[in-house]
Amino acid sequence: MATKKEIMRQLLKGVSWNEAARALRCSKATVAKCAAKMAEEQIGPERLESMTDAEVSGLFADGRGKRGEEYLEPDYARVCDQLARVPKMTLALQWARYCDCNPGGKRLYGYSGFCRRVGEHARAHDLVARIAHEPGRTMLVDWAGLTASVFDPVTGKRSPAYLFVASFPWSAWVHAECFPDMRSRSWISAHVHAFQAAGGVPDILVPDNCATATDRRRKSEPIKVNDAYLEMAEHYGCAVVPARVRRPRDKAAAEKAVDLCETWVLAPLAEERFTSFDELNAEVRRLVDALNARPFSRREGCRDDAFFGEERAALNPLPAEPFELYEWRRCKVSPDYHVQCDHMRYSVPHRLVGRTVDVRLGAASVAILDGGETVAEHGRLRGRRGQYSTDPAHMPPEHLEAQSLWTRGWFERRAGEIGPETRRLIAAVLDAHPVEAQGYVPCSNILSLSGRGRAAELEAACARVNEMGGTATYTRVKNTMAAARSEAAARPAAPTVQVVDRAAHAGRVRGAEYYRRRRGDADAQ
Repeated sequence: MATKKEIMRQLLKGVSWNEAARALRCSKATVAKCAAKMAEEQIGPERLESMTDAEVSGLFADGRGKRGEEYLEPDYARVCDQLARVPKMTLALQWARYCDCNPGGKRLYGYSGFCRRVGEHARAHDLVARIAHEPGRTMLVDWAGLTASVFDPVTGKRSPAYLFVASFPWSAWVHAECFPDMRSRSWISAHVHAFQAAGGVPDILVPDNCATATDRRRKSEPIKVNDAYLEMAEHYGCAVVPARVRRPRDKAAAEKAVDLCETWVLAPLAEERFTSFDELNAEVRRLVDALNARPFSRREGCRDDAFFGEERAALNPLPAEPFELYEWRRCKVSPDYHVQCDHMRYSVPHRLVGRTVDVRLGAASVAILDGGETVAEHGRLRGRRGQYSTDPAHMPPEHLEAQSLWTRGWFERRAGEIGPETRRLIAAVLDAHPVEAQGYVPCSNILSLSGRGRAAELEAACARVNEMGGTATYTRVKNTMAAARSEAAARPAAPTVQVVDRAAHAGRVRGAEYYRRRRGDADAQ
């Protein structure tokens, strides 16, 4: 809205009241008051230009805003402190206390006047220090409060998608990505992807005090960055400085970036239906790119111009390899010199059979360590369970020559003693492994099911598995035998045929031969 000084300046130029009101978007009554005050105070062009806006506004003050000495002034500092510190404290309760405590008998403010003056005091004394940011100095990170959705294409079940937001406060450049959870692996991956998108690493990371960033079980304990987050920061050569607890202004740029992403990214996606995180994040990147390319409202250019023009050059270079978060397991080496992790088997030197080793699982690699020394490395297996990764160097010489106690011929001969279907299944198990020795343990487990007189059951189960096709495993054969026993138990028993001895209940009946013989004798006589 136009100030009184601008209205007076237009009137001194000879503009009519109607034109001034229309040009400055104010009422004609306001223009009339300004004209009357100019005539009353005899204000000319020189005097008007020498006056400030506050001095011009003071000419129109009517004194209604001045506080009389006869009013009892509240203790504004105490009122504001209790409103901020005491739960459930309200202005209405504070005003009631103010009205009850008036020993001098002074006049009291009404509720609306009390609230207005408390608000004026709070605005005047709640001062904020502006943080001076430097290019490439800090990156503020946080999770958005709102979520997107990913739907299963078959069942239609909805899964939440959590938005990670990273912001560089000097340029206000934003990076955002959705993850299926807010756990440590997603948190670390989000930082790695943010560094790659930015093309560099800042000096300082500023998260809040979430569990994936800090370890602090009690409020009295000092803040400590957790080990996984600290390891990632050391890999990239940056420091982690968490914001103070319940001090959102320490990372106001992150709060603003989250608010922008919730408005310009998550809100447009509310009515969309995505069936995978790749599809969702592709749309998130498109919306974030549009946000970074949108012109500033109070400064020239856009976020992309400020970031790629100056701030990106101030970032530290990326390391040669991206950081990878590992999982650690303790596994025992089985007799086939393999360890099993996530239903996959990885070979180790055969001398370690029976030992317990450390297994380090990465996104693409698996390392086995014994006493802190790496003894084997493999690419991480994905997909079908029960896969093997075997290094021939880990095999004993007798396995390489296929002359051990367990050989293909030995298993086939033993299976042939049970039946042809069992022999056919054992041959299929051995053929399914790239290294024949990998199938020895599964074959031994399958043949052990013939114990306790169950050789016929095993033969029937192998016949059914061979007929159905697919991968033959110990668990599948065992479950097939159990299903056959259940079917037999549920099948009704055959009715018992009872033989009745009619001779015990009736006289014997002579046959036709007897009467034929008797008749022949009578004719002869």
